[in-house]
Amino acid sequence: MKNKLTLKTALKKSGQRRFIMNKDDILQKSREENKKKGDEREATINLRSYATSSGICGLICMVMVIVEGAIFDRSTTHIWIIYCGMAFTKNIIDAVILKKKSDIGLSILWGLVCIFHVVVYILDNIGG
Repeated sequence: MKNKLTLKTALKKSGQRRFIMNKDDILQKSREENKKKGDEREATINLRSYATSSGICGLICMVMVIVEGAIFDRSTTHIWIIYCGMAFTKNIIDAVILKKKSDIGLSILWGLVCIFHVVVYILDNIGG
């Protein structure tokens, strides 16, 4: 019977040494790496849920601005602070992670608008 040429015999004949892992070792090592990184599917779902909840919070803020301002004739500054703060946070995170100049500009704009509303809110409430 002829001698079968396998990877092991070829490596032995050539004098090379190679570490060969069995299937169980590879699976165990992969599981350990995945524990550290986390599940990519879970991260994607979390990202979608945060994006959706932010959008819904923005819509709620807009409805509250209409209700407070138009119907009850009250100041809506506190609602605008929340909305601008959300927009600022979203854009600054996008600017840092994606390194997009347009997001830097938007985050500065939303930050300034938020600061403006905070100042107006404080001045409105100091007078009593």
